[in-house]
Amino acid sequence: MCIGTFLLSMFLCPYALHAENGDELITKVQSESLISHVKSLQENVSYYPTQKTHRTRNAYDREATEGVVEYIKGQFQEHKRLQVSEQNVGGIRNVIAVLPPKETSPSKRVFIVCAHYDTKADREPNWNPLASIAPGANKNGTGIAAMLEIASILSQYEYDHEIKFIAFGGEEIGFQGSRNYVNTAIGNNRSNSQTLKKIRSPASEKIAAVFNLDMIGFNWKTDLVEVIANRESLWISRALTISNTWYNIGLKIRRTQDEFVDIASHKTFWDVGYSAVTLIESSTPWRNSQNYDANPYYHTYTDTVDKINFQLVEKVTQLVLVTIDSLLNDMFQPEREIPQVTLELPEVVKQNPLQITGTFQADFPIDIIVHPSNVLAELDREKNTYTAMIPLSPGKNTVHVVAQYPLGAASVKQATVLEEGFLWKSILVSPNPVRFHNRTEFRVEANLDITEMKIAIYDVRGSLIKRIDGVGDRLDKRIWRTWWNQQTSYGLAVSGGVYICQISVVSKDQTYTIIKKLAIMR
Repeated sequence: MCIGTFLLSMFLCPYALHAENGDELITKVQSESLISHVKSLQENVSYYPTQKTHRTRNAYDREATEGVVEYIKGQFQEHKRLQVSEQNVGGIRNVIAVLPPKETSPSKRVFIVCAHYDTKADREPNWNPLASIAPGANKNGTGIAAMLEIASILSQYEYDHEIKFIAFGGEEIGFQGSRNYVNTAIGNNRSNSQTLKKIRSPASEKIAAVFNLDMIGFNWKTDLVEVIANRESLWISRALTISNTWYNIGLKIRRTQDEFVDIASHKTFWDVGYSAVTLIESSTPWRNSQNYDANPYYHTYTDTVDKINFQLVEKVTQLVLVTIDSLLNDMFQPEREIPQVTLELPEVVKQNPLQITGTFQADFPIDIIVHPSNVLAELDREKNTYTAMIPLSPGKNTVHVVAQYPLGAASVKQATVLEEGFLWKSILVSPNPVRFHNRTEFRVEANLDITEMKIAIYDVRGSLIKRIDGVGDRLDKRIWRTWWNQQTSYGLAVSGGVYICQISVVSKDQTYTIIKKLAIMR
C-alpha cells in the first residue's frame, strides 16, 4: 500500500478495525476518568435554565433527572460512533448508546453493558425524595462510571456484533427502567407492564449477554466482586472468572448462582429468558460476609466519593472490558480455533503429590482444570505452559486435563501408576513418660500395608533389654501395635530412667526403622 492510500484509509476509518489484545485494553482504563465521572454524578450539576447542584438523582426529582440524563448523553456523544437515544416512559428515562456492528456482518446478536443512575437515601430517617439529597457516589455512580469508561474504549473499535450501553432510570423504584427496556426488546407494547412474560415475538432482540454494573466500589478489605447469575447465565460468570485469571487482574470473584436474587436490573432480563449477570460488591451489603465488611453508607446521605475504593472500581471495569472484547472477538466466531492442550506422564511415578506440566495453545482466555482433584493450573502465557500439583492414589490414576473457555472445553487424558514410597503417618509411644508398673503402647501407622513389626528396647549404655513383636490391625493392614510391661526378657522389672526404642516395620519386603525415647519413672 502506498503512503497516500494508507493516509486516505486512516482518514476514512479513524478507528481500529480490530481491538488490541486484552493486555493492552486493560491499560486504557483510567482511574482519573472513573473518579471524574463519579464526582460529576454525585454533584449532578444542571445548567439550564440556571446552574444548580442537585446532589441527588432520584427518579421522582424531574430536574435532577434532567441533569444526570444530559450528563450521560453528553459523555456518550463525545464518541462519534455511538448512536445515542433516549427511552422515556412515564418520566422514567433510559439513555441508550449503540455501537453498531461491522456493515458486512450478518450477526443480529446484541451485547449489553448497563447500570442504573437513579439514587435514594431511604436508610436516613425522614428522607424525602423531592427535598433531600441522595448523592449515590457508590450506588450507583460507580456502575455508571465503569459503563461510560467501557463505552469510551470499545467505541474505538468495530465488532461483528452490536453493543448497547444503557443507563437505566427508576431502578430504585422497582426496576422501572430495565422493565421498560426489556418490554420493548421482546416486542411487548405494554411497556409499563409489571409482569414480564417469557414469550418473545419474532422481532425480539437477540440479546446474547447482559453485564449489569451496580455498586462496585465499597470494599477496603479485599478486591472482591460478586457475580450474580442464574443457570442460563453461568457461562457469562465463568467468562469473567477465566478473564480475571488469564489477565491477572487480581479480583476475588464470588460466583453466586441463585434464580431468585432480585436486587438489581439483571432480574428483568432473567424474567424473559435472557442471559444476564450483575457485578456488585456484595449481594447483601448490609451485613458482613467473607472478605467483605458491611457498607454503612449505601442509601444514605454519606454515600460520597471519599468512601470509594477506586482501585476496586478500576479492576471491575477492566474485567468487564476484556471479557466483552474476548466474547465479541473470539467466542462467537464460528471459525475460532479450539484450544489445544498436552499432557505427558511417565508410566510409573513415585512422587505424591505430583507436579505435572504441559503445553497449551489458545487465542483467547482459558483456564485449565486438572481432574479428578479439581486443581486449577498455573498458566505461563509467555511460554504457553501450565503446571499443577495434584494428589494421587496408590495404584493406577487417570489424570484428566481440561482447558475451559466460556462456551466449551478441550481435554486430554493420561494414566499413570503411583508406586508410593513408604511414609510414617503416625508413631505413638504412650504414655511417655510412664510410671512404673503401667504398660506402654507402641502404635504405628503408614501409608502402605505393613507385614511385620518389631520393637527393640535398649538402655542408655546400648544393652538390649527386650524384643517385642507387633500385631497387625484386623481391619487396616497399615496399622500395627504392641505393648511393653517394663520387664526385661527374663521377666525382671527395669529401673527408672531413659530407654531407647527401635521401631522396625516391613512393607513390600523393605525394612524401615525409626528411633524413639521412653522415660520410665519409679
